[in-house]
Amino acid sequence: MRLRETLKGRGGLAVEFVLVVIGVLVALTVETALEDRRDAKLRDEYIERIRNDAQADRQALGHRIEFFRDVQGFTQEFLDWLDADTPVDKEIVLAAFYAAEVWPFAANTSTYQDLQNTGNIRLIDDIDLRTSLAAYHYRANISRSGWTPTEDYRQIIRGIIPNNVQESIRQNCPTLEGLQGVPTGFPPCEIPGVDYQKLTTLFAPLRADQELHRRLTYRHSELGVMIYLLADQRAFADAILEVIPGD
Repeated sequence: MRLRETLKGRGGLAVEFVLVVIGVLVALTVETALEDRRDAKLRDEYIERIRNDAQADRQALGHRIEFFRDVQGFTQEFLDWLDADTPVDKEIVLAAFYAAEVWPFAANTSTYQDLQNTGNIRLIDDIDLRTSLAAYHYRANISRSGWTPTEDYRQIIRGIIPNNVQESIRQNCPTLEGLQGVPTGFPPCEIPGVDYQKLTTLFAPLRADQELHRRLTYRHSELGVMIYLLADQRAFADAILEVIPGD
């Protein structure tokens, strides 16, 4: 009698233990499913942010490539004038001024830094996308100094052109349009109040300044390198957009 009761009691404990184990497994399964759902939602949010960052970068890079091609053209135009024997006119003033233009670029890094700092980079399970992101931001960091040319030529020419002329150029011939930073394309413009005879006198010594020739020639070359780096970075942005799943 006692043996039967003991076996019955042990059987009840076994059933209870099995029920507890089943309950724990069910709870773990539900929690895992919920966690997977949260991760999937967070991953989709990151993917969308990555897509937006890459698209914004690509547009900004395209604007700068167009902008600096024009700047390089102005650099060559002013170099040609230095080797000629003609007076200063509006086009030469603008070429000298525009040849010194700068427009730095900084990639959108907040999403990638967030992924790394939080450990959520694990959510990006597409190895091609992770590789492209790493290469893109590594290249952005090492190339940043190349996107802002040296100030040698800028300091010289902006120190020669009178302040009232520079202000007239900024007011009447802006190189960027609005707060969005869209390039104007350097359309024809007027710069009233300029004494070209005075500017011809101020610019005359520049023709004999071999150091200025050297610096301006270097700037022309430097702009070519910068355009290449910008185009290379845009190609990386394209690579990221190609491997981002969905749309």
